[in-house]
Amino acid sequence: MLSEPGLEKSGTFRWLEPFEDFLENSPEGIHLLDENGIILFANKAELRMLGYTKEEYVGHHVSEFHIDPSTVEFNPGRFSINENVINLETRLKCKDGSVKDVLTSCNAYFEESTFKRLRCFSRDITHLKRSENLLRFLNHAGEELYASHDTKEALDKTIKLIVPHFADWVVINELRADGFAHLLKMAHADPGKVKWAEKYRESHPVDLNERRGSLGWAMRTGEAVLYSEINDSNIEEGAMDDEQKEILRQLSIQSVMIVPMKIKGRVSGVISFISCNPQNKYNESDFSFAKDFTNRIALTLENTRLYEEVKKDIEERIEIDKKKDEFISIASHELKTPVTSLKAYTQILQTTFDEDKNEKASAMFAKMDKQIDKLTGLIVDLLDVTKIDKGEMIFDFEKFDVNELITEIAEEMQRTAPKHKIKLKLSDCKKIKGDRNRIGQVIVNFISNAIKYSPGKDKIIVSSKCDDNDVIISVKDFGIGIPKTEHHHIFKRFYRVSGKNNYTFPGLGLGLYISSEIIKRHRGEISFQSKEGKGSTFYFEIPLRGNKK
Repeated sequence: MLSEPGLEKSGTFRWLEPFEDFLENSPEGIHLLDENGIILFANKAELRMLGYTKEEYVGHHVSEFHIDPSTVEFNPGRFSINENVINLETRLKCKDGSVKDVLTSCNAYFEESTFKRLRCFSRDITHLKRSENLLRFLNHAGEELYASHDTKEALDKTIKLIVPHFADWVVINELRADGFAHLLKMAHADPGKVKWAEKYRESHPVDLNERRGSLGWAMRTGEAVLYSEINDSNIEEGAMDDEQKEILRQLSIQSVMIVPMKIKGRVSGVISFISCNPQNKYNESDFSFAKDFTNRIALTLENTRLYEEVKKDIEERIEIDKKKDEFISIASHELKTPVTSLKAYTQILQTTFDEDKNEKASAMFAKMDKQIDKLTGLIVDLLDVTKIDKGEMIFDFEKFDVNELITEIAEEMQRTAPKHKIKLKLSDCKKIKGDRNRIGQVIVNFISNAIKYSPGKDKIIVSSKCDDNDVIISVKDFGIGIPKTEHHHIFKRFYRVSGKNNYTFPGLGLGLYISSEIIKRHRGEISFQSKEGKGSTFYFEIPLRGNKK
């Protein structure tokens, strides 16, 4: 062995002769290069790794076996005297045409400061590099899949990464509610072949009752299948008919993986990975990758399905709300005119009966007038909601005395609520800037709610507090209060607090929603404190100057 050309001339290597068996039979590949890059020696492991005979490898220039010229390890300029080992990752051509990733560890030998030989150990890292590339691909695929709610776009981007580098064919079948396999995606580097395959698939649907190891079997049982090497007996056993046998032979399929997609233990489909490249036969590492990749696809499809369901539900709700708002807008506008006329006729008739001294009839029309006022209030609330939704609520900002406004409202409402005593606790306040009528609307809503929701109680406290920047208005009652579980609903449209035995108080449940929107438009805050059975305090805070600092 050590009498190879170039070695027998140098006595330097004679001391290695006792180690001849060790070098020749080392599990690591070993080769030596002379000063010109000619391979002087290669052991069995080196030759076995690349598939060459000694005559085909030794005596040739090392560059003949390298895919990338830039990685050729023979470059004397890289090495210096007494330098440690240099590790180089290279890609080497094998005799069968395949390519191996190899880690070459080199150390130079010098005589009298002159470069003489390079001593190299070679290790096959093809499997390691493939695993690294697959992991990198999984991360990239995950980013593409998770970043998009468009399944088709995400799958297209992801499959472009996998075809043809990892698989020549990728076929995704989805198991739907009808119990049949539906082709979701089929990919190949040649679009013409995809069209042909899709057409063939239309006339040959997947049979879930197919024999063991088939696509239908994997979809039915949830068991993954790996065929590392497809031979003619596999084709004979797996083909459904003679036509399919011929097609499979023409495709030159070399290796196949069939992996079910699962969501919470339920099979939702199957992904098939097909290699037609003799140099790309799947192993257990590839099988593990395929399972991981399939899980990500399954999760993406499920998330997309849920997203579409939620999106559809939201769109339907928006459409329902839109129609409801349109109805409210039309109904409130249509009701406003006849109710206004009805109120006018009621007041005329009441005046007439007053003049005729018909107290009974006059009292009845007075009650009717109050009910019309309530109806008018409901219509105004509906109109306000419509304006809020359309962004058409108009505000007239001016400076006004808020305590004066509170006093006016309290006196007016006291006349209509003889069973309750409205007590005022007002602090000295500067004039504030806002819409007087709209702020008054909020205070009226607070007090009317306090009266409505405190039956059997007789006290309501209205307070004002001011500092240099803000004013806080609060209305406190001692009524039924609000259960803690209902607090988050209070300012929603159409929400109403229920009393004992689920008794619902009169009203549409729009007042607090409208009030909250009015306070928001004043750049203020609205809130409440309440305890069931103890009463509630509603308050709002707005800036004196019309904006927050």
